[in-house]
Amino acid sequence: MKRLWHRTWYKLSTLTICFCVSLALSFAPFWTVAASMPTVAQTPSTVVFEAQLQAQIAQAQELQSLGFYRRALLQLSDLDLPGQPDSPIKVRGLHLLSDLQRTVGDLAAAKVTIENAIATTQAINAQTPNAIEIAPMLLSLGHIAAAAGDIEQALEQYESVSAIASDPQLKLRSHLSQLPLLTETDNQPRIEALYADIQSLIERLPVNKITVNARLELARHYIENSIEGDIVTPQVIAQNLATARDQAQTLADSYAESYALGYLGELYLEQQQLSNADTALSQALEIAEAVRSPELAYQWQWALGKVHVQQNRTALALGNYENAADSLKTLRGNLIAIAPDLRFDFREQVEPVYREWVDLLLSSEVAGDIGEETAAGSSNLRKAQIAIESLQLAELENYFAEPCVPLSQDISQIIENTTSPTAVLYPIILPGRLEILLKLPDQSLQQYTVAIAQLDLEALLNQLQIDLRLPFSINQLRTLSAQLYDLLIRPTQPALAQNNIDTLVFVLDGSLRNVPMAALYDGQQYLIENYSIALAPGLQLVAPQPIANRKLTTLIAGLSEARHGFSTLPFVKAEVSQVQQTTSSRVLLNEDFTEDQLTTLLNSADYQVVHLATHGQFSSDAEDTFILAWDKPIQVDEFNTLLRQSDQTSDRVIELLILSACETALGDRRAALGIAGVAVQAGARSTLATLWNLDDETGALFSNYFYQALQQPDTSKAQALRLAQLQILSGGESDSQRYQHPRYWASYILLGNWL
Repeated sequence: MKRLWHRTWYKLSTLTICFCVSLALSFAPFWTVAASMPTVAQTPSTVVFEAQLQAQIAQAQELQSLGFYRRALLQLSDLDLPGQPDSPIKVRGLHLLSDLQRTVGDLAAAKVTIENAIATTQAINAQTPNAIEIAPMLLSLGHIAAAAGDIEQALEQYESVSAIASDPQLKLRSHLSQLPLLTETDNQPRIEALYADIQSLIERLPVNKITVNARLELARHYIENSIEGDIVTPQVIAQNLATARDQAQTLADSYAESYALGYLGELYLEQQQLSNADTALSQALEIAEAVRSPELAYQWQWALGKVHVQQNRTALALGNYENAADSLKTLRGNLIAIAPDLRFDFREQVEPVYREWVDLLLSSEVAGDIGEETAAGSSNLRKAQIAIESLQLAELENYFAEPCVPLSQDISQIIENTTSPTAVLYPIILPGRLEILLKLPDQSLQQYTVAIAQLDLEALLNQLQIDLRLPFSINQLRTLSAQLYDLLIRPTQPALAQNNIDTLVFVLDGSLRNVPMAALYDGQQYLIENYSIALAPGLQLVAPQPIANRKLTTLIAGLSEARHGFSTLPFVKAEVSQVQQTTSSRVLLNEDFTEDQLTTLLNSADYQVVHLATHGQFSSDAEDTFILAWDKPIQVDEFNTLLRQSDQTSDRVIELLILSACETALGDRRAALGIAGVAVQAGARSTLATLWNLDDETGALFSNYFYQALQQPDTSKAQALRLAQLQILSGGESDSQRYQHPRYWASYILLGNWL
């Protein structure tokens, strides 16, 4: 079921776009608190202290308004608000702190904080009745329950706000918050009654930006969910939008006017009134461009693309999608600041723009028959490559809630000057088919289309991910990996052979990231037996260059003992010992492996390799991605900041970051996105990580083989990885057959610079 709460809250945020208006909606609870502060006798020292506290809270709120949520959260956390004397300013700070905690996904802490704010309010009100209105805090409590998926509790809180709120605008906000939750329960009578109540409230309130935006939110909710009944009809929604447009014009609110026209166009599109949709969306886009608002423009450009596709005006549709992607590129650095909950909405509000554009570019009618080389077809393939690269970049930025800076380079020329014949493959998952773009040295892009339903491909990838971790599934595993080989590699095999390719670089899409390409099986051999393999989160984020100095200096940090609820890793000591024998290294083991110690060593010396042998988890949610140290789990954003700080104090970049014994969260379709996120944000040229935790013995074996190979002249990182995997596959020095199962050797993946 869709995360309707997040979508609706996101829409409310983006309806107002201008920060002055957006903040009026988002932070109204704090303004209510400030306005209702009681007048009490205060000593001069108390006045000074509260003024300082208020200034710091205001700074945190300013950071929040600019999109720096974690910095704002850190500033408020340092104030120790729960330990401060009870006061309206303390309540205001706690309320803001709770909202920030909710924004970054720490719902448990957000709930504790807002309950503290409520208790403080009740204590103040017991001394000075009605000094602070409690309804805004109950609204925030409802938001937390909704974010946690507790619909019943959220509805209960929202209903209590509606019952006690003295401000009709706050009552309107609580009504609007109930709407998506009731939609999830599919309670049609209550939905219609709520629509009627909201409509009545809007009509009674004076015309202002809040009531106009409420009309727009009602329309948006209808368009997204196709709610229809005796009260809610397309005609009613269209009339609401017409009224919203007229009122927006009266208020000289161009943003709201553009939204009213844009939503009207989307309503027409849903009703298959394509000509009317084209007209309304074009008018909405004209206003968006006049006010230079890419956050509005991309939505109407995208919708116009859909209209023109249905009208079979393909050239116009391609232009619409390309313009939408350009608007998103302009907007990209500001997305998080505009919409705090955008990370929950990315897959519905941003990703489809790129996928639908690629789908259209690569459709047979546009791209031409396979093998047919035309200027238009070649141009469309290059645009599809750029679109997929842009999607990869947008995903990573969404993951970390901050911009990634692409390298200034021509991605079409990256593999031309590599020392070994290299091919780049872009497998792209689309409804009903898998598209593969192949880039060979000194050749134009090639396109291969394989018919397969997306659900069937996802099921294959999910089962393959499970079987790769099981010890006694080699026959079924080979059958499944052969199926994936036939989809991904076999169509391109003649071209790879003809060009003597020995290194494959994959820019993987979606769930494909969770499966190691090394384990693909052609019926006789695994892919790693014929090619060195690397992954790239997008070529624009990679600058391939070989290691200059093969005498490696390594910082090793390992955790072999059970800590923080995680089991022992007895093989870690052997792994650390193997690395020590093959490189010049400094070791932090067990109690010495703390965040402070790691930071100190990274800042005090230059290390080409940072090798971490410890528990860790990669997830599609940055909050659930961490590296385990002795003293604490180091969250991914903290870890990346730590490595970035070492970059600033050193002239030498980290050549290779190795994350051994970590694993992706099983069942998370986008878990490996966390690895790509770490790889890009950490600043290391290459990252070697594990998709699942290796067997005790093979972890140490792998390290030995890999470092020995890496220090050989003219051996690339991808080749060193291949050689280590092949040695384990062949049984190594023991010549054991037990290691033939990919679970023993396929776990490692190399991201970034493969040279």
